Formats: sequence, C-alpha cells, structure tokens
Amino acid sequence: MKTEIRTRQLLINIIMSIVQVIMLSGIIFTLYRFLLKTIGVEQLGIWSVVLATTSVAGIANLGLSGSVVKFVARYVAKGENKTIADVIQTAIISISVFVGLVLLIVYPFADLLLGLIMPSDNLKEAILILPYALISLWIMIIASVLQSGLDGHQRIDIRSTILIIGALFHLILSFILVPRYGLVGLAYARVIQAIMILIGSWFIIKRFIPILPVFPYKWDRKLFREMISYGLNFQIISITQMICEPTTKVLLTKFGGLTMVGFYEMASRMIQQFRALLVSTNQVLVPVIADLEERNPKLIQNIYKKNYRLMFYIALPIYAIIIALAPSISEIWIGHYVTIFVIFSILLAINLVINTLSVPAYFSYLGIGKLKWNTLGHVITAVMNAILGIIAGYIFGGMMVVIAWIFSSITGSLMIVISYHKRYKIPLKELFPRESTRIAVACLIAIFSALLIYYRVHYNFASIITISIIIFVFSIIVFIPFWLHPMRHRLVGWVMNDILSMRI
Repeated sequence: MKTEIRTRQLLINIIMSIVQVIMLSGIIFTLYRFLLKTIGVEQLGIWSVVLATTSVAGIANLGLSGSVVKFVARYVAKGENKTIADVIQTAIISISVFVGLVLLIVYPFADLLLGLIMPSDNLKEAILILPYALISLWIMIIASVLQSGLDGHQRIDIRSTILIIGALFHLILSFILVPRYGLVGLAYARVIQAIMILIGSWFIIKRFIPILPVFPYKWDRKLFREMISYGLNFQIISITQMICEPTTKVLLTKFGGLTMVGFYEMASRMIQQFRALLVSTNQVLVPVIADLEERNPKLIQNIYKKNYRLMFYIALPIYAIIIALAPSISEIWIGHYVTIFVIFSILLAINLVINTLSVPAYFSYLGIGKLKWNTLGHVITAVMNAILGIIAGYIFGGMMVVIAWIFSSITGSLMIVISYHKRYKIPLKELFPRESTRIAVACLIAIFSALLIYYRVHYNFASIITISIIIFVFSIIVFIPFWLHPMRHRLVGWVMNDILSMRI
C-alpha cells in the first residue's frame, strides 16, 4: 500500500511539473507581449539587466536551499519530523541573515555597477527599480527554502501549484500597475508576488510539519555545519550560475545595447521554458534518488540509463520544432520578424540540446550527493563565459558575446555528462543512442524544410497559416521515426513499472 501511494505521488509530481512549465510559458508569453506594447523592448532590457545584476547577491544563500532537499528527504525517510523542523528553521534563519546583510552591502555597489554598464539616458530608471529588485530577491531566496522542504517531502505538485498561482497573480498585478507606473509598476508587482509565494509556502509546509513555529527561532549549529558541508559545492554552483547570466547581459549591454538585451531576454526566457519542461520532470527524481541512496543504491544507475535515453528521444523533436518555428514566433510574439531574436532563439536552442542531455547526470549527482563534477562544469562555464565574452564582444560585438556564452555552456555540460559515464563505467557511445539515429536525421531535415518554407511563403500568407504549414510539414517528416522509435513503446512502462512501482 505504501509503495502504491509513493507511485501515485511521483506520477502526480511529474504531471504537475509539466503543467507548471506549460502554465508559466503561457504567462510569460502574455506578460512579455504586454510589456512590449506598454513600455517597449528597451525598458524590458533595463528590467532584465537590473534583475541579472542584483541576482549576484544570491550567492549569500550558502547553498542551503539545495541542501534542504537532500536533508529533508533523508529525515523523511527516517521519520524524524523534529529534525526536519530544525533543518528548515536553521536554513531560513541563516539565509535571512546572510542574504540580508549581503544585500545591504551590495546596494551601493550595484548602484555604481549600473552606472558603468547602463547608458546614461536609462540610468535613472534602473536605479529607481533597484531597491525593489533586491527586496524581491531576498524574499524569494527565503521562500526557496520552504519550497525545497516541499521537494524533500516529494510534494513537488504543491510547490508547482504555489508558483503557478504566484505567476498568475504577478501577471494580473502587471496589467494593473504597469500602465499606471511603468517600469516601477513591474517592480511593485514582483515584490508583491514574492511576498505571496513566501506566505503560501510557509502555510503549506507547516501543514506537513505542524511543530514548526509561526516564526522560526531555533538555529542548530550541528545541522548548519552538516548542511554547509554538503552545500559548499551547491554554493559554488549557485555562484557560477548567478555570475553567468549577469556577465552575458552586462557584456551584451556594453557591446550590443539595451535593445539587443531585451530581445535576448525574450529568446532566453522562451527557450528556458521549453527546457524547464524536460528539466522539471527530472528534478522530481532528486528526492527519489536521495531516498534510494538510503535504501537501495543499486537501482540508481538503471534509472539514469533509461532516463537519458528518454531525454534524448523527447529533447530532439522539442528543440527542433523551436528552431523551425523561431521566425513565426517572432511575428506572433513581437508583432513582426526580428532577425536578432530569431538568431538568438536558434543559437540558444542548439545550446540547450546539449545542456538538456546533461540533465539526467546532473540530477543523479545531486541525488547521490556527489557534486564535484557538477561544480567543475559550472566553474568552467562561468570562467570561459567571462573571458571569451569580453574578448569576443570587444573584437566582434554583441552577437559574439552570446556565441561565447553558448560555447562555454556546451563545454560545461559535456564535462558533467562525460564524467558521469566515466565514473560509472557507462560506454560513451551511449551518449548517442543508436536507436535515435533516424529521429535525429529526421529532425535535421524537418528544420531545414521548415525554415525554407517560411522564407519562401511567409510573405504570401498570414502568420497563423504559415505556422500551420510548417507544423504540418515538420510533423510529417518527424512522425514516422518518432512513432517507430522503441522508446515510445516503453515510455509508459518506464514511468509506471521501472520507476513508479519499484520498492522505494
């Protein structure tokens, strides 16, 4: 009976993770289209740069958000609710204090940094929204501890629901506040959204751990040391992740301008939402693998191999259709064809094909607690991105800044997945499953066919008709190898029999 409950819950988590991505994608599409019409792409670029700049302060979270998932999952497996409560309180108090202090220190320096990278005509607006960006960041980092607690309880479905409601609330607030207050209205909406997510997350986690006090007050030194020890690599990962995006956007502002940053932001958010569709289903497995590490570690590599093959099977068509539809998406989302947006979308999609294929290894490392290669992958990515971005941007301009980022990201991703195969003696040839050769070739043919159709016929038809034609042609080319692929026959069985019904 207990196994059946866990089976059902894992399936619910996977479904809700997918629902979350789909809902957030629709919300982002609606919000950005609204912002383009009300404040324009340059203002969107300002917003993107300010958020990216302030996000660096998140390094003060000490890696505790990631540690909470592992520790809560461990103590849930042992049935130690009091320790779970101590873990969450210790993490919240630590993060609240450290992040709060760092934000106070960072504020004047962020002000100066914006003055160096932001055009003088836009500096006043950037400085105006800076405090709100910092406050919302602080609140969201605290809320992330509570969300990690839900993940550790394997209740990712609830966490997804909270984030969906928060995003919808943010969208409604933006509709109300942006027309009246402009960019500052968007900042107001973000702060209110953060507060709502924090309160909702605290209310829900308290239902799972009734002994949690209304206000956290207990700080456990021993647990703090254990979480910091485990979270050290998490902290390095967090630092490098937080550095990469601001670095790219700062260099893009310097060498390409705010308009280019605005279109890069749109392309990046779009691609990330599709990536999240795949990543979120894998993230569900982190507490499961952590639980297996305590109970039956031999099953972990079996999960990885099947997970990787499934990821390969699904990722190729998803990113292929993004590339095929990039020009049409530009017309619908922006209102007309924008070359730089299309190029960014295609380049980022190519990058995330490789990045996504490293996801099963990445999350397996997280669940097992071996973070060395995840850390090295992120460090290499961050260092290469900064060095190559400066050189490429200075010599060739903004476009090469993005290409430098993509090259760096691919290098870091390959390090993670190749190291995993080496460590666990999985042949490297399995990085490209032979069974997926036909679908890979079909995706390439479908991409070139779709782009050729667009550039030949889009002048003669409305955008919706052009998209319909492209999707129809793409589907015809990809459908047969996709349908005949052996993974299709095993997909439901993989989820239901190999993972969901195992005794965990």
